[in-house]
Amino acid sequence: MIGSVVGNFKILDKLGEGGMGAVYLAVDLMLDRRVAIKMLRPELARDPQVVERFRTEAVTLARINHPRVATLYSLFRERDGLFMAMEYVAGETLDHVISARGAMPPEGAVAILCQALVGIDHAHRMGIIHRDLKPGNLMLLADGSVKVMDFGIARVLGTSRMTRTGRLIGTVEYMSPEQVRGNETGAASDLYSLGIVLFEMLTGRVPFHADSEYELMRAQVEQTPTAPRTFAPGIPPLVEAAVLRALEKEPSARFASASEFRAVLLEAVGAVEPPARSIAAAAPMKPTRVAELTVMPPSVPAAHVGGPTTRRTIFSPDSKYWVGAAALLVIGAVIALWLVRSAPETRPASELRPSPAAEVQKPPESPAPTPVAPAPVAAPPSIHESPDVHAASEPGSADRERERRRAARRAAEKALDLR
Repeated sequence: MIGSVVGNFKILDKLGEGGMGAVYLAVDLMLDRRVAIKMLRPELARDPQVVERFRTEAVTLARINHPRVATLYSLFRERDGLFMAMEYVAGETLDHVISARGAMPPEGAVAILCQALVGIDHAHRMGIIHRDLKPGNLMLLADGSVKVMDFGIARVLGTSRMTRTGRLIGTVEYMSPEQVRGNETGAASDLYSLGIVLFEMLTGRVPFHADSEYELMRAQVEQTPTAPRTFAPGIPPLVEAAVLRALEKEPSARFASASEFRAVLLEAVGAVEPPARSIAAAAPMKPTRVAELTVMPPSVPAAHVGGPTTRRTIFSPDSKYWVGAAALLVIGAVIALWLVRSAPETRPASELRPSPAAEVQKPPESPAPTPVAPAPVAAPPSIHESPDVHAASEPGSADRERERRRAARRAAEKALDLR
């Protein structure tokens, strides 16, 4: 196959071989991009029912677009072969990592599985199950991220079963009991397989071993798995409990969804996303104070925790004195502004005028005395004459003149005082 061209793809190298067929590295001659080409085994490619099932499912599988899932590009027939073109992911499969390093620390194993659970949850929400989850189908990239590979044998939930009775699709070491029996499989079957994957990452071995495939299938259906802490005592008890729950024989006893499985694992290793179920049973959460901002910890909606929605307050309880001081400053500023605006406008002294009240209170000036005409025979007094001359010429006129001048002087002084 290497060097040959199938469809628009030129085969460059062989990447591996599995239960469904061989996988090759190829290049898309039209788009100039690398892809992974999976060639189905000849016996499957010649089965019209298998071909029709893959064609029908490829329509749905091609719609999966998620960073944790390798994309299926196309399904096509070339001569007598049936091929799938998939996203090429450069990395190392999880089974190679386990074979080289053995058991992993619980935090690392949980981190890998939780990334896979994100992609599986996305597929489950679209009504698609994988049916062949195993370490060989989980690819670890150089940046530490994980991609779920090979949805090629997945089935769309709700479609009729097209495989003949007795034909098993998948790897027996990771198959669920209902899958071994040939019953209808669902999302819980994928969670069982991922539970075995996590068991193997934590202990370096799968939970069931047998000399024959028949004995292995019987163990999957009947035997209770050994507790993981038997092989690795350092596993946290909550992680062990999550693994054993995922490996329950009855699908209804397992986790309800991939997201719930992930949430329980994160809580078990002390991560930041505790599951809604455990929060509801815990004591009420206390607010976490950050500087002057008090925020309730991020959590599930209030319907899950049995309490009010998240509260946010600007000032913490011990900052009430600062609030009072700020209020006093604001009140003082308002009063000062009012006083400034109500103060009279400053003007030069020459422009000042007495207020209306002052004019009302100002005493009227004394009326000027009625002038007395001089006698026709007497000459008018000179300006150099003394008052005594006027007094001699006009009896009583000098007193009136002095009184008039005094009154005028008092009125002027009073007016100046008012100003």
